[in-house]
Amino acid sequence: MATTSPDRIADLEELFHHKLAQQYHIEQELVGTLDEMAIDATNDRMSTGFADHRDETRTQVERLEDVFAALDRPAERREAPILDALETERQTMEEAIEDDDLRNMLYLNAGMMTERIEMTAYEGLSTMANQLDYGDEVRNPLESNYDEEKSAYRELETMATAKDMKSLWDRLTP
Repeated sequence: MATTSPDRIADLEELFHHKLAQQYHIEQELVGTLDEMAIDATNDRMSTGFADHRDETRTQVERLEDVFAALDRPAERREAPILDALETERQTMEEAIEDDDLRNMLYLNAGMMTERIEMTAYEGLSTMANQLDYGDEVRNPLESNYDEEKSAYRELETMATAKDMKSLWDRLTP
């Protein structure tokens, strides 16, 4: 379970640890969300993509645990309000949409939004890790996770313009 808020953040190292704990929470939560979307998506390519990224996300969780270990800190989770808001939005919209193709579009959009947020989070963590002169045992896992998030985003972008999605766009566009 995630803790609700930081006690006090007085320096860059404490901010780094807080943001790391938030990202750890996000990645753990996304494993379940990606699993749901992989099951519920009716587009085979999209379903497979979400399942593959779910598996990548499990590895990302492990990498973050390695970062905590390298810092000689227990892995901890901190709430991430931005994730909560995205998940609430996805669930609310999912309940309001009955059409499978339209729901697939919701999933595509939710995935793209989430990947953008995650890329930004890893950029920030990497910047702070560099400023704090953390070694490769901290920086490399963060960079690996960032690279996978970029790759996942590019896959979603490709999917949005793919030939197998054209009929879906044609049907959904007035």
